Amino acid sequence: MLKKKRLGICMLSVTPLNEILNVARVSEEVGIDSFWLAEGYHFFRDLGEPKSTTSIAAAIAMQSERITIGLGIVPPYTRHPSVLAMEAQTLYDLSDGRFVLGLGAAKAAALHIGYQEKNLKAVKTHREAIDLIREYLDGGAFCREGEVYSAAAPDRRRDLEKPAVPIVIGATGPKMLQLGGEKADAVLLPTFTTPRFVEYAMGEIAKGAARAGRSVDEVPVGATLPFSVATDGAEARDAIRGLTAVYISNKVHNIRNDIILSCAELTEDEALPIAKALHDKGLDSAAKLVTDEVLDKLVIAGNPDEVTKKLLALAECGLRLPLLYQVLGPERETAVRLIADQVKPLFDEQ
Repeated sequence: MLKKKRLGICMLSVTPLNEILNVARVSEEVGIDSFWLAEGYHFFRDLGEPKSTTSIAAAIAMQSERITIGLGIVPPYTRHPSVLAMEAQTLYDLSDGRFVLGLGAAKAAALHIGYQEKNLKAVKTHREAIDLIREYLDGGAFCREGEVYSAAAPDRRRDLEKPAVPIVIGATGPKMLQLGGEKADAVLLPTFTTPRFVEYAMGEIAKGAARAGRSVDEVPVGATLPFSVATDGAEARDAIRGLTAVYISNKVHNIRNDIILSCAELTEDEALPIAKALHDKGLDSAAKLVTDEVLDKLVIAGNPDEVTKKLLALAECGLRLPLLYQVLGPERETAVRLIADQVKPLFDEQ
């Protein structure tokens, strides 16, 4: 499910539900490999009202037959591993085995609901969460007393199938990237991933993979890539300025020493005024400060030739699971069909 180089689409759960379901339907119709859901929270209300990714994934599973369905990502801070295991089992059953569970820190979400940064312990939390979820899904009896989670369960009934649910980790920092290399079925890199960041991440993932006695080549690497395409490249770029402003602001306010932005060579003189404008004046004002130069550093936007060149540059660095994220284009259904007709064939050929 994750081993081959594949192109996917990812939508943020603040998007209107009818749009998400329509993009998923069209994605399956035109042959896109996978459809992923990123969970947005209430601080994303500039973009729309948040909704549960697991509920939306269930609806997509019921309306589709072929496409892989992934969560990219949900944090174990908002759902106990026992709940995540139940949701994974449910989505595996509804999709006839087409489901992928993506976990990640989503630090801003954790802080937003009252966690203290000193208590997040991302690596320890995700290590224990993955172990627990796999134990639940494996079906054997267990009793675990961890530093973060404690749980127990009896044996599964012998007549019930064991679900084969891949678990991927969304990671940015070196320790989480190493954990992904050690324990995950794949690693998802964050928004604003660039070729330079892919190269950095692959080095850290390799360290974790070596600890587990496997090669980095055994760990597929993907990323959520803010993306917008149209036959008119200027229209595609205009459509994604607002989303870019929101994510720049998120990183300025919630992430220190952000290697993502440094790899993209985005300067403080470019980022800080955008974050300030969003806070003081709102989304429209912030979007106006997102220049084409900023877009070129951070996102994939333009006509089909322009976006394909950027995707191929990422693939050359080792990115196997590009997830085209959120905007897609001035008109989403048209963009999905354009991706299938003019972008995916060239990506698949490389």
